[in-house]
Amino acid sequence: MKCECHGHIIADGVSYAAAMERHKNGVDFDYVRGTLEKVRGCGVDFYRDGGDKYLVSAYAKTIAGEYGIDYRTPIWITHKKGCYGGMYGRAFETMKEYRALVEEALRLGADFVKLTVTGMLDFENGGEILGRPFTGEELREAVRIAKGEGLAVMAHVNGADFILEALDAGVDSVEHGFWPDERVIGHFLDTGAVWVPTSVTVYNQIGAGRYDDDVMRRILKAQRDVLVRAYEKGVLIACGSDAGANHVYQGKGTDDEMRLLHEMGIDPQKGNEEIMRRFKRQ
Repeated sequence: MKCECHGHIIADGVSYAAAMERHKNGVDFDYVRGTLEKVRGCGVDFYRDGGDKYLVSAYAKTIAGEYGIDYRTPIWITHKKGCYGGMYGRAFETMKEYRALVEEALRLGADFVKLTVTGMLDFENGGEILGRPFTGEELREAVRIAKGEGLAVMAHVNGADFILEALDAGVDSVEHGFWPDERVIGHFLDTGAVWVPTSVTVYNQIGAGRYDDDVMRRILKAQRDVLVRAYEKGVLIACGSDAGANHVYQGKGTDDEMRLLHEMGIDPQKGNEEIMRRFKRQ
């Protein structure tokens, strides 16, 4: 199968604001169908969505079979209030509220839970990690609650210390994982978690004129150096492009990420298979 292990069907790679405007008063059904057709036209037959706040991925899941796509979604990102995640998610303050969000997502057809442990990278400030992290006992409890419902956990996380904390908490996949270090390799191996690096989100900015290319190259190299060694030691790495992110187009982004991984000597097949196996509602 050709796998997109991290995408957002709501977005188009051009404008986040326009994408939200398109769906804020209700899902644009024609857009979703057109995007699924585009994705399938690129050969993608497995798509793991990262969720959105307007239930676009929830609708996509109900019709994806018509296009021959095995589609999985958390419905939305579930994030701690005050932490990153509002772009595509819903917030909670207490663990009672978190549990209610998980139960609501389940009723809407969620296949897994997506949590945000850290924020995005600030490309205008050297790739600094933005936002207040969601860590500690609350993170561990959030993972336990999800697992108690038979749901795997997809975790948006950057920075070596936070990657380690997410892995120790029991997440099933690490999304992005920029600014790692050698320590994360052993933790990936010990936990069996999958790394979905979405390297193309940085690579496709090089030459685009939006950010400093040297900053993009430094971020990419720091991830690539650890990623290659992790793969050589047996860490499972999957192909996910963050399709819909800026300059990462639906369908084409998957090919871009696959090409980058292959240039690093990484075959994502085993990682893809593990994502397909784990991120299925039990």
